[in-house]
Amino acid sequence: MVFHATQSSSESHVGTLVGHTATVITPIPVSGVGEIAYVQAGTRYTAPAREQSGVAVGNGQTVKITRIAESQFFVSLVK
Repeated sequence: MVFHATQSSSESHVGTLVGHTATVITPIPVSGVGEIAYVQAGTRYTAPAREQSGVAVGNGQTVKITRIAESQFFVSLVK
């Protein structure tokens, strides 16, 4: 019980990320998986990501998180 109050999950906060921007840190190939970095509550996180329509997205590009399925993020390029 000592650690009960300090243990928490970021799982419930992940759903609030839809619509936020992130940066591609590992290029997303056509119909493939890359990696994004995003900031939530002042902490930087990374996650595997696919481009929503299957196009390639280069390293350093800004993307918008469109949906999250389990641990994989789907993003679209910010124009």
